[in-house]
Amino acid sequence: MKGFAAALLIWTLLSPRRAGGEAWPTHTACRNGNLQVLYQSCADSVDVCLATEKAVLQSSGSSPDPLQDFGFSVDQCARQLKPNINIRFGMVLREDIEQLFLDVALFSKGLSILNFSYPVCEVDLPKFSFCGRRKGEQIYYAGPINNPGFEIPEGDYQVLLELYNQDHATVACANATVLYS
Repeated sequence: MKGFAAALLIWTLLSPRRAGGEAWPTHTACRNGNLQVLYQSCADSVDVCLATEKAVLQSSGSSPDPLQDFGFSVDQCARQLKPNINIRFGMVLREDIEQLFLDVALFSKGLSILNFSYPVCEVDLPKFSFCGRRKGEQIYYAGPINNPGFEIPEGDYQVLLELYNQDHATVACANATVLYS
């Protein structure tokens, strides 16, 4: 039985594609009144280890989904975005992360509103305990992230988030939708 579980884990970590090519499921990061934040993986070459996903999502109160490549939740869902919000994020790495960068693109009605890049892990300045982790290891972060505080205006927004490493290999990617009415 242990041999089967090990083989399944290895196959899950190394599988090049999901069977069938279906779209990733949509998940709720937070919901509060008229504000809702949904996300969906946009990485079509990543599969999950269900045991890791279960551990990550149980800590955030969500149910595990074997078709999701990472878990994410926001503790406070409010129209007024505070300068420090608490998040939970976890995944099994498919790439080494000596360096890690985040690109964010914000769109509304098909028009680009904001684009920026943020160094998450740098060689000389590791900001998080998971910096320097290797392919196959799990990363999990629960805590505050710094951002500019602002009020979310009414409307529908699309956010593309991409984490990539020093080799420009995608580590995680998400399409998020922010709905405020």
